[in-house]
Amino acid sequence: MVNPVVDSFPLALQVVDPATIVEADVREDLRAGREPFQRIMAARAEVPEFGALIVRATFEPAPLYRVMGKAGWAHHTEHLADDDWRVWFYREIPVLDVREMEPPEPLAHTLNAAAALPPGGALVQLNVRVPKFLLPKLTDQGFSYHTREVSPDRVHVLIKRPSAPASDNLNEESPAHV
Repeated sequence: MVNPVVDSFPLALQVVDPATIVEADVREDLRAGREPFQRIMAARAEVPEFGALIVRATFEPAPLYRVMGKAGWAHHTEHLADDDWRVWFYREIPVLDVREMEPPEPLAHTLNAAAALPPGGALVQLNVRVPKFLLPKLTDQGFSYHTREVSPDRVHVLIKRPSAPASDNLNEESPAHV
């Protein structure tokens, strides 16, 4: 599986958990003259919330950009070889990069950004460490969160405002959610 944490990628793609990436390699279909659209749409339906879809094709699938864009998906394209394109489709999610801030700025900025989320809305805080002082405050304010330590100096915290009044907040620190 390809890891999207590449500095040249959009931040909203960098914070996608590799475990939530679904891949549709349609290069052989295209070479055989088969239409891959239904296969791509089936793969898209399998993408978990906050996940991504990778489409591998023999040409740049520009018409697919419009179709996916109308459904709310952004894209990032890589031209790997003359007949090899990798296109990442992902949902835009606000990313708050607090790596360069000094405490208590990350806490204040994150709580303000979280407070502005609509019901069901989410954002990702990009930090250099697990924000131990932030997490209980998020719980107290009714948000759920998942943390993922990507590397020794990179932590993603997915923060989500509940769609409905919170009954059970399942907050956890886990490498498999952000």
